[in-house]
Amino acid sequence: MQTASPVGARRAILFIVAGLLGFLIFGGLTSLTLEAPRAAGLHTVLEVSSIAFGCVVFFIAWYSTGPVRISVAVVSLVVLGSGILTLVHLIAFPEMHAVMDVKHIWITAWLFSRFVWSFGLLAAVTLLDRNGPSCQLSSRSSLLFGAMVAVGGLVADIFIAPDSWPYLYSIDSPAHPLAIYGLYVSCAANVATFIILLGRRINHVGILPHTAVLLGALADLSFAFAGHSPENLNIAAHLFAALANLYVLRTLYVILIRQPFADAMAMKEDMEKLAENNARLFRESEEQRNLFEDILANVGMIISSQLNLRETLDAIADMVADMMRARQCVIALFNEDRSVLKVAATYGMNTPPDLLPLKDSVAAQVCETQTALTVDDLLIQPELFRPQLVFTSIRSVIAAPLVNDREIIGVVEAYSSEKGAFSQRDVLLLKALGYHAGAAVAGATLHEQTKARLDEEQYLYRIAQASATTVDPDTILEQCLPCAAQALGAEFALAFFAGGQADEPLIFKAAVGLSFRPADIDLGFYPELRTLVATMIPSMLPSGDAPPLKGLCGDGATGPVMVMPLPVNSRLLGLMLLGWRRRVSPENIECTPFATLMAQQIALALEKASLYNQVKAMALSDGLTGLANRRNFDLFLDAELRRAFTLRRPLSLIMLDLDNFKKYNDTYGHPTGDKLLAQLGDILRQNTRTIDFPARYGGEEFSVILPECGATEATSLAEKIRRTVEAGEFPDNAGTFTARITASMGVATYDPSVNAAPPDPASFIAVADSALYQAKQGGRNRVVSTPLV
Repeated sequence: MQTASPVGARRAILFIVAGLLGFLIFGGLTSLTLEAPRAAGLHTVLEVSSIAFGCVVFFIAWYSTGPVRISVAVVSLVVLGSGILTLVHLIAFPEMHAVMDVKHIWITAWLFSRFVWSFGLLAAVTLLDRNGPSCQLSSRSSLLFGAMVAVGGLVADIFIAPDSWPYLYSIDSPAHPLAIYGLYVSCAANVATFIILLGRRINHVGILPHTAVLLGALADLSFAFAGHSPENLNIAAHLFAALANLYVLRTLYVILIRQPFADAMAMKEDMEKLAENNARLFRESEEQRNLFEDILANVGMIISSQLNLRETLDAIADMVADMMRARQCVIALFNEDRSVLKVAATYGMNTPPDLLPLKDSVAAQVCETQTALTVDDLLIQPELFRPQLVFTSIRSVIAAPLVNDREIIGVVEAYSSEKGAFSQRDVLLLKALGYHAGAAVAGATLHEQTKARLDEEQYLYRIAQASATTVDPDTILEQCLPCAAQALGAEFALAFFAGGQADEPLIFKAAVGLSFRPADIDLGFYPELRTLVATMIPSMLPSGDAPPLKGLCGDGATGPVMVMPLPVNSRLLGLMLLGWRRRVSPENIECTPFATLMAQQIALALEKASLYNQVKAMALSDGLTGLANRRNFDLFLDAELRRAFTLRRPLSLIMLDLDNFKKYNDTYGHPTGDKLLAQLGDILRQNTRTIDFPARYGGEEFSVILPECGATEATSLAEKIRRTVEAGEFPDNAGTFTARITASMGVATYDPSVNAAPPDPASFIAVADSALYQAKQGGRNRVVSTPLV
C-alpha cells in the first residue's frame, strides 16, 4: 500500500464530477409513483439484488481458500450485516402489511443498514495500514459470531423493543429531519472513506473501491434529497446502493479470486520457466560434467601413458588450446629456486618467449592469487605482458596455475585475438585442469629426473669399469672420454694429460668426433682458458670459435664447449673439452653437477693409476738414480737372453764401475757422492738407446743391457759413456761442479751365430764382470770387451 500521488487528486475530482453527473442523470428516478403491487415488486427486485451482492461478497471473503486479511473480513461482515438489515427493511415493507403498522420498522432498518454500510467501510479502510497477520479460521469464527450477535441484537431490538429508540421510533416518515440528517451523516462517512482511499493505493484493484464508496455516497445523497416512501419509490438510490455492493463484490473478487489466480498463473509460469531453466542448467551441467570427465580421462591417459616430460607438456598445451578455443597456448614452469617462469611448451607459436615475467603479467597475478584469471581486453591494460606474434595480436588471455601437492609449479596461458573470448565457465574449467595437469607434469618431471639419475649412474658405472681394467693413464683417458661425451650428448671431445709441473703444457691423449690430431695446449698463452681450468670445476664457454678452441676443435665448433678439469686435491691431472657444433644455449645444458661427478671419477682413476705406477716404479727402480734396480735388471736380462736365443739376435751387456769412488766419498762426503750417482744415472739414460736397459747393479757399479747389439757396437757405446764420464763435471762439497771421476767398463756379448746355446744370466754377468776386472787391472778408465766363448 502506497500514498497517493497528484494523479490520485485528479482522479478524485474526476470521481466527484462523475458522481454529480450520475446524480443528475438519475435525478428523475428519485421519486417514482407506482401502484402498490408494482412498487412492492420493483422494490423487492432492487433490494434483493443488493442483498444478493452482499451475500456473495460474504461467501467469497469468508470461504476463500487462502489467507484473508482482517480488513477484508471486516468488509465482508459489514456488507453481510447491511444486507441483513436491508432484508429486515424489505420484509417490513408497509404495502405488504395491510393490518399491522410496521412503517417505523421499515424506516429504522433501512437507516441502520446505511449506517452499518458507511461506517463499517470506514472502519475497514482504517485497518488497511495494519500489517498484522491474516485472519485465521478461529479468529474469523469469533469475528463472525460477534458480528451476528450484534446484528441479531439490533434486529431483535428493532422488532421487540421499539421503546428503546424513542427518537427513532417516532420517525414515521423518510422526510423526518432525523432521517435526513442521518443520511447526510452516512454520506459524510462515505466521503471520508473516499478521501482516505485517495491517500492509499490498493494493489491490483485500481478504482473499484473508490467507485463503490462513491456509489454508496450517491445512494445516501439521493435518499436524503428525494426521500424514500412506499408510495414514491426512489429507484436511483436503490440502484446506487445495489451498484455499490456490486463494486464491493468486484473489489473482493479481484483481491481474493482473480489476483490470486493471476498470481498462481504467474507463479506457474515462473515455475515453468524455473523448471525450464533448471533443465537447461542440468543439461549444461551434464555437458560440463561430460567435458570434465573427458578432460580427466585425457589427463589420466597422459599420466598413465606419457612419461616423457616433453610429450606430456605438448599434450597438455594441445588440450588447453582445444578446450579454450584458443589460437595460442603457453606452459611455463618454475626453475629450482622459483625465480623464473621458463617456457616449457607452446602451441601455435613460431617464436615463443623464453620466459614469462613475474611482474606486470597475468602469470604473476595467477601466482599471487593462486587461482585462474581472465583478461577480456588487453588494450585497456597495456602494461601486462603478452607474447609478440607476427600475423596477429593478442586481445584476451586466460591463465591458471599448475598445482601439485598444494604448490604452484607453473602456469598455463591461452590467448585469443578476440575481445572477451573466455567465460567464467572457461575459468573454472581451466582451474580444474590446472590441478590435474600439474600432477601429470610433476609425475613426468619425476620420471625424467629418475631416468636421468639412472642414466648418470650407468655412465658413472661404465667409467668406473673402464678405469678398473687398466692402470695406464693413456688407456684410462681413451676409454673414459667416449663415455663422458655420450653422457653429456657432446658431439666432439678431447682429453689432455697434465704434467707434474704447473707450467708444463697439457699433452693431447685422446679425441672423439675429430678427424685430425689436435696439438698440445700451453695454458700460459690462453688466460681465459687457464682461469676456467684453475677453478677445478666444470664450466661452459658460450662458443668454441675462440682460441685455442677454434684451432683445437675445428672450424665447425661454433656451439658451446664444456671445460672439464680432472683434479684430485686441487692438483690438476688432466683436462677434457666437450663441445657441440650447433649453437645451443648453455642454460639448456644443465649438466654441470653430473659433469663434476664424472670428472671426480676419472680423476680418481688417473690418480690410482699414477699411484700404482709410482709404487711399481719404486719396486723395480732405484730410488736414488731412477734407473732399474737389481731385481728389475735380473728380470729383464733373463727375458732378453731368451728373446735373443729365440730370434737369433745378438745381445750385449756392459758392467760399469766408478774408479776411486771411495776416495770421492771420503773427500766430498756421502751426500755429495749420492748426487754423483744420480748424475751418472742421467748420463746413462742420455747416452743409451731407447731399447737399452740401464740399471744400478749395486753401490757404485752400474750395468746396461743392449738388445740387438753386437760386440763392436757395444764397445763403441761403452767408450762413448766412458768419455762422457771422464769429461763430466761433478759436484763437490762447496756446492760447485769441479770434481772429476772416471769409470771402467767391461763388455760381454752373446752372438747366437757363434754360440748355439744361450748362457744363463749368472754366466753372462760373470763374463762381463771379468772384463770389468781386466779394465781395472789394466789401469782403470778404460773399456774391455770379451766375447762369450
